[in-house]
Amino acid sequence: MINWYQIIAYSFTNGIRIFVCFCWVTILLKLERPSRSMTWLSLICGMAVAVLSLFPLPQICVTIFEVLTILLILYRKYNYQPRICVFLTICFEIAVALWDFLFSAGFQITFRYSTLDSTLQKYLVPIWTVRLLMVGIISLAAIQGNTADKRLGRVISMIVVLGMFGVIILSEQSTIIISDYQLFTWSIFSVVLIMAVLFYRINRQYEMEKKIAQLEKEKNELLMRDYQMLKDTYAVNAKLFHDFYNHIEALQHYLIKDKTKEAIQYIEDLRSPLKTITQAIWTGDEAVDYLINSKIALATSRKIRVSTNIEFPRHTNIRSVDLVAILGNLLDNALEAIEGIEDSLRFINLTIRRINDMLIIKVENGCNIAPAITDGDLQTSKTNKELHGWGLKSVRTAAEHYDGTIETEYSNHTFCAVVTLSFEAVKAQ
Repeated sequence: MINWYQIIAYSFTNGIRIFVCFCWVTILLKLERPSRSMTWLSLICGMAVAVLSLFPLPQICVTIFEVLTILLILYRKYNYQPRICVFLTICFEIAVALWDFLFSAGFQITFRYSTLDSTLQKYLVPIWTVRLLMVGIISLAAIQGNTADKRLGRVISMIVVLGMFGVIILSEQSTIIISDYQLFTWSIFSVVLIMAVLFYRINRQYEMEKKIAQLEKEKNELLMRDYQMLKDTYAVNAKLFHDFYNHIEALQHYLIKDKTKEAIQYIEDLRSPLKTITQAIWTGDEAVDYLINSKIALATSRKIRVSTNIEFPRHTNIRSVDLVAILGNLLDNALEAIEGIEDSLRFINLTIRRINDMLIIKVENGCNIAPAITDGDLQTSKTNKELHGWGLKSVRTAAEHYDGTIETEYSNHTFCAVVTLSFEAVKAQ
């Protein structure tokens, strides 16, 4: 018969297992970390599982109840892809059950029931040891920040391999008696876990490659659009200078005839295209110059105040195509955010600074409300989210070529995006 303290212990161990499962799924999928309410939900679910264990039900029924409860909470909280959540949750339950078995057998072999009460030793001590190790691993993974999913993935791979070796070692010992059926079952489960880890890593690699391909496609489309805009702008420039002699002749005619007003109007008409093509920014990189100045001209035409502070390093290994992708996306996001907001917030501040071997690109813009961020990515406000919302992802992809990062912040109606790139000096051609 199960004692009251065992029921309490089972409730807490189940609650910890369920909460660690939430953490495991959210870290691997880069979702929002479990909140305090999910901690209490985990404890309540753990109590429900402990109470359900009192009834004469097969263990598989209790496990199915626990898995369905976890999936329901994950779906209501995150509304993420159900299939991947089911896959990760089932693998987690198998892995925990395997290590509960290994530690229980290990404690039996180590102590041989000579120093501890058999019930306490068989159930509580090894189970609590596993739970504390689980909490420690998740805690260490959680403080890793952006690399938590990668580090947790490596730890999981190592744990799965160690679990298989543990089953093999138990099959060779003779201190305690373990049935062939149990050993065969856990051997199968350990192989299944190894195959699951391999499948998950291959699937994530495929998803990453597909995402990179989509980002490259989006980046190329943005580059084509920006270069087309620059081409059109400088076509006007070429036409203007081609007709320069004729314009001088016309102005001379007005001045000779003392038609001052007509001459002034003629000059004003000439200034209109010049305003859109005047080079205000010179970085030494023609593509970057064209891009920044075209965006400034576009912002000015929309009555958006633009402030620039640029100190650009010459002769670096940073490719023009990557700089154009980063600056183009950041400035496009800023222009999009300013659409339709009041005059006081219609501003863009562009800062490009060199700090030792680091290039810092910062774009600030006015913003009415805090932007929506899901899974660490800024969400587009446009209705067609399949065709938009790739901006910061494209920036992140370009920045990663230079061991770079992108950070965003919203404060006091100002949205700020900061990209940090590492660069190396190269010899001038």
